[in-house]
Amino acid sequence: MMAIDQIVEQLRNMEEEELQQISRLIDAKKRTYQQPLAFLQEVMGFCVLPKTGETFMYRMTIGDDLLNRYGIVHGGVLTTFIDTAMAETAFQLDGHLKRAVTLNLTVNFVKAAVEGGLRCAITARQNSHKLALFAAEIHDDQDDVVATATGHFYKTAHAESPPAESAPEGQA
Repeated sequence: MMAIDQIVEQLRNMEEEELQQISRLIDAKKRTYQQPLAFLQEVMGFCVLPKTGETFMYRMTIGDDLLNRYGIVHGGVLTTFIDTAMAETAFQLDGHLKRAVTLNLTVNFVKAAVEGGLRCAITARQNSHKLALFAAEIHDDQDDVVATATGHFYKTAHAESPPAESAPEGQA
């Protein structure tokens, strides 16, 4: 049996809501060629919220597929949410940035997250040409703190500035 036939067979008995979710995941997979984290962000229900003062805000939706065997959001998922939000903040702070790489990330888990949505508030504690330090707080829909974190990011590959005009020969 060909892969497409196997996929179609598996889809036959699924509910409409599950089929819609699979369709969104397929679309996100296709977008990964231009937007590398599109698939992961779709799985998390990741979205950028309006900035509040100097705080950058993000949201993710807790789905059953993000819960661990104890029925709470897997710690790795929370860490990925924070890491993704911090990197997105680096790009928002520095519009010509082409790459931000996590140097370290320390996460403190405060409360179990089990359903609804999570908001991640990111503040820049330091932001230079090459390094950024961020602090994060994740809140659940009851506004309880679920996790806190700090992370350093190394910023590289800034867009080239236009070359300065060279001085006429003989002048410096």
